[in-house]
Amino acid sequence: LLRSTAHDSFAMGASKGKLALQEALPVIAKEGKLSAETLGKIFVGYTGGAATMTSRQLQRLFRDIVGIQKKLGEKIYYSCLKIFQSSPGYKQMSWFERKMIDSSIAVMKTTIFTAFSTAMNLYTNIAVIDTLLKSMSPDGVVSQETFISKAPGMIFGELIKNNLIVSQDIFNALNK
Repeated sequence: LLRSTAHDSFAMGASKGKLALQEALPVIAKEGKLSAETLGKIFVGYTGGAATMTSRQLQRLFRDIVGIQKKLGEKIYYSCLKIFQSSPGYKQMSWFERKMIDSSIAVMKTTIFTAFSTAMNLYTNIAVIDTLLKSMSPDGVVSQETFISKAPGMIFGELIKNNLIVSQDIFNALNK
């Protein structure tokens, strides 16, 4: 028999929140704002319908933000790499030139993906998350109304501060 546990319902709730977040991130990255309805879906998805958000739930939200942005960043990187490596200029290079370029590309990839790893490590630190919670509400109690009014600016600010803005528009343009 399968039993439902609090952990299962949290995981299910977080996945609903993550789905809403995946839809919302391109909008917040492009416009810096979100609708109250979308923010409400994210809040309910991560809290499982609770009245307030805990630091662990906010931590999960930020780790999901980093994961979503990293996945999109990887898609853009590999699309650009494929386009470049199939270009006539690349194909006309000597073996040595290609190896030099490939080495430079590997360094660039490491640099790009380090930002995501650093951010993931940052949001693993519960003290950082508690600071973010208190930035939304001085007493650290974040209701849905508080989340709706404060989260867009905070999320957008964190995306900018940690160099995590990856635009879906870039990916779509590369795949035309």
